[in-house]
Amino acid sequence: MNTNALPAVLAAFCLALSTAACASTTTSASGRQPALAFGATTGDVPGACAIEGMPRVVATHVVPKAGVRATASGGHVWLRFETKGAPRAVLALDPDSLDGVAAGDPPVEVAAPADETAVGVALEDGRWLRAWTEGSLESGLDVKLAAVAPDGATSAPLDLGYEGSAVGRPALAATPDGRGVVAFIESNGAGFHLVATRVVCPAR
Repeated sequence: MNTNALPAVLAAFCLALSTAACASTTTSASGRQPALAFGATTGDVPGACAIEGMPRVVATHVVPKAGVRATASGGHVWLRFETKGAPRAVLALDPDSLDGVAAGDPPVEVAAPADETAVGVALEDGRWLRAWTEGSLESGLDVKLAAVAPDGATSAPLDLGYEGSAVGRPALAATPDGRGVVAFIESNGAGFHLVATRVVCPAR
């Protein structure tokens, strides 16, 4: 895809969702990556969350049955998953760039939520982020992301698909200052890979 056309494409997608749910399509602070802002209500703007940049493969040859889990600690987001060569793979990511970082020992893992399709994370200002899979095995599964206001109002969901069909539940984690990562396993017909997307939710 022509990266110069991304802001226009995202703007059109935003309008298609709902003008009340999507705040704006802008250029991120880096001046290079498009950001799609979304909020549970129009009152969330300009403190709305934003997906920054495009989804990116961060690991290949992933074992789908093991799934992926995410934890935030020390300003990093830690992903746990399994590959054919590493049954206990752990990857620490910088939530500002999705680059892998050397961050010492991973944090103690918290118990996974009971819901087999959705996962959520609370932000310091009372909002929540929620990610889940939607669709069917026949038509393909997509990963969705939404912001939930303290009063329960929920934004129109954003589709975080990459280039295939999602497998299992996504993983979601955010640092206290609202910098997060959504990760999910996806199959493009030629294998399974781990995809990550940056999300930023500045305090209002």
